[in-house]
Amino acid sequence: LALPEAMPAPAADAGQGCSAAASLFSTAPLLQARDLTAAGIAALFGTRLRELEREDGRPLSFFVEERTHVVLKAKELRVLRPHGQILRTGGGLTPDEAALTSTCWMAGVVHSMVTQGHVSINRFLSTTHGYLGLFRSQGQRLFVEIDGGWQLLDVPSAFAMSPQGCRWYYRHAAGLIRVESLAPTDRHELLLSVEVLEGNGLRLLLSNHVAINGDDGSEPVPVCYVQDSEGFFIRPTPESDVGRRFTGGGFRLDPLPGSTVERFGGDELLFGDGQSRGQPFLCLVTAPARSIAFRITGHLIPEPEAELMPEDRYWDQITAGLRLYPPAGSPLAEDTARLAEVLPWLAQNALVHYLSPRGLEQYSGGGWGTRDVTQGPVEMLLALGRPRPIRDLLRRVFSQQNPDGDWPQWFMFFERERNIRPGDSHGDIVFWPLLALAQYLLASGDAALLDEDLPFFHPEGDEQAEVAPIRVHLERALRVIRNRRIPGTELAAYGHGDWNDSLQPVDPSMRERLCSAWTVTLQFHTLASLAEAFGYLGLDEESAQFRAMAERVRTDFQRLLIVDDTLTGFADFNDPADIRYLLHPRDPDTGISYSLLAMVHAIIDGLFTPEQARRHLSIIEAHLLGPDGARLFDRPMAYRGGLQERFQRAESSSFFGREIGLMYTHAHLRYTEALWRYGDAPRFFLALCQTNPIGIRDRVLAATPRQANCYYSSSDAAFMDRYEAYADYDRALRGEIPLDGGWRVYSSGAGIGTGLILRCLLGLRLERGRLVIDPVIPPDLDGLQAELRLDGHALEVTYRVQGAGCGPAAVILNGVALDFERAASPYRTGAAEIPLEAFRAGLDAGVNRIEIEIG
Repeated sequence: LALPEAMPAPAADAGQGCSAAASLFSTAPLLQARDLTAAGIAALFGTRLRELEREDGRPLSFFVEERTHVVLKAKELRVLRPHGQILRTGGGLTPDEAALTSTCWMAGVVHSMVTQGHVSINRFLSTTHGYLGLFRSQGQRLFVEIDGGWQLLDVPSAFAMSPQGCRWYYRHAAGLIRVESLAPTDRHELLLSVEVLEGNGLRLLLSNHVAINGDDGSEPVPVCYVQDSEGFFIRPTPESDVGRRFTGGGFRLDPLPGSTVERFGGDELLFGDGQSRGQPFLCLVTAPARSIAFRITGHLIPEPEAELMPEDRYWDQITAGLRLYPPAGSPLAEDTARLAEVLPWLAQNALVHYLSPRGLEQYSGGGWGTRDVTQGPVEMLLALGRPRPIRDLLRRVFSQQNPDGDWPQWFMFFERERNIRPGDSHGDIVFWPLLALAQYLLASGDAALLDEDLPFFHPEGDEQAEVAPIRVHLERALRVIRNRRIPGTELAAYGHGDWNDSLQPVDPSMRERLCSAWTVTLQFHTLASLAEAFGYLGLDEESAQFRAMAERVRTDFQRLLIVDDTLTGFADFNDPADIRYLLHPRDPDTGISYSLLAMVHAIIDGLFTPEQARRHLSIIEAHLLGPDGARLFDRPMAYRGGLQERFQRAESSSFFGREIGLMYTHAHLRYTEALWRYGDAPRFFLALCQTNPIGIRDRVLAATPRQANCYYSSSDAAFMDRYEAYADYDRALRGEIPLDGGWRVYSSGAGIGTGLILRCLLGLRLERGRLVIDPVIPPDLDGLQAELRLDGHALEVTYRVQGAGCGPAAVILNGVALDFERAASPYRTGAAEIPLEAFRAGLDAGVNRIEIEIG
């Protein structure tokens, strides 16, 4: 490690190739990365390439090694949304304020929007703005000196992503350069290394656009830094937001041993005349070398003790160590292998959403949506058999409960940002923490949690807050639920909205008289789950009360919300003697006849009779399915230039995407779950595969090229505008309109998808002190084998599939048939339930073999 004691004057060639007034970002040429030949690909990545994507005979992307996806330059030039990856440090499953988060982009952005703790406001480096490369200065960028002039590293020849890092390969006229960014699981630091694999050693200029003083680095505030023997400590100004909240805190940028920094300074190193323009840059110029490395560490808070572990062990736990081996010759073999391939990426995206909540598009995050965090993270952790982190999650969520019993729509889960939260919430929000509590109790049997004291939210801190056992928190929430019913019924009132944020009513009076059938399915599911959980804990009186409440909801659901044998989306009770049905064939106003969410949740929650479930699945197939999956409505809401008449964002949003564009992946995943619940194995498997970005263009012919290793929150038909979308929507359903991938990574859907693979397809879960076996697998996968870890044991599972592909007929563990009880199911043969004691008694010390006969 060698650092100069002070910054020398700029060398004569510091601005070579640029004018005095223009920075290197404007004038330096881009390093011309060459396409890799077949021999070049083989040399870098070997020849065992999985899921090789081609176009016109040219390779575009592929998977290789363990959990590695490689994108070639030709693919990056074809996609609408450029390839990117969000990295987070640490190996825990609970929030850690010491953790660092960074967003990397294929186009040479090696780190950006670097934060510690809160993933938006605690910013060290800026984020990128726009996809067109018009601004190249944000974040952390690299210049290399070739032939006496600086060249900016931009789109590489190849970009390799793993859950914990990214690698850029630049094949150029004079050699081959590899750049790597890492976020280790065993320590909180971000690493950057550069290696010259072929050619002479190079001098580098590392540019850091510092955003620690706010406004994402747009303020012309010089960077305050201190040089010491290790490197550079960057601190905020005292009047900045970060400076006020973290007195004495900052970030470090240090060259690692063997890396020599010749010069360092601010933005003056980017200009030919060596004069600063007051821009917030920290620039380092290295001596020529073949290998150079840097480290970023956060020092806003003292680093606490945290759960950290080696990368391979961490990701093996997060994916349950799953390996899938489809039967040879099966027509579903390729799709099955793709599900196994995507699982680590779903898990990585789910952990980002849970522990570092932001997305590649939705980067102004930092908090937990009450609805979101009690779905995806909870369902993923349940699928992995990890109840302890769910306990931590529940304690944080219940500590954010308002004294009146409701929750905010979202909140910040670190204490220092406690007062950043909205003042209201949608009508469904109060149910989600209660449902998550019930699911945790069923998985853990942890009755002690009910008696644990937790504060209600108080703006001045927990010291001023009312403290009560979770039982009291639960009763407060139930009081809110009782007070928010449609008069004369047990049905939940709409309030400020439901899951579909686009359907918030324009008329405030509708909040009291409108009923969302989807919220009612959630109401029933919550009460029924609490009844089951309290019964499992031996709290029979409370269980009976919850069961009675749930059955009263079921009665009114059937009596008031199913009209002409079709479940309505909304019911307007303004005149109880003449109920108006919206999003239903009787709808006189919106032009929408069918709504997906309530239908699929009624199936999942067992609110339908078998005949009603069959009919509604037929409705979905006839009216709500497109080439890319299930859609929220049978047609879009009308757009009138942004004027609002009934529903706010649905009628005012100019962008035809996400909920507005109707194919919202989260909702499609619930449709997938409904097919599992119903027992339609072929359609369940198809629906599960439709959400997988790997090989998407083989299944969805209208899909445009897109990144293959991340979760997409929607599939957006590429209409020119909302008028065209409304007039020609049938063309999207026929696959005549290109379908773009929507926003990436930030969604509870990634966790739900993880759970669908482990708990529904493979059908293994731990619940109520039992191993519950309930796979739904198409007969074409007869002989499917899976390797995974469950309950801390290594398993090899073979599925013998006959008939309908659901309903275990026999379970054989290490050659011994196990007795089981048959669980009830409203639509098909139910699960096999085996007491955990009996299951564990049959286990061996090594790998255990299970054979499951289905159908």
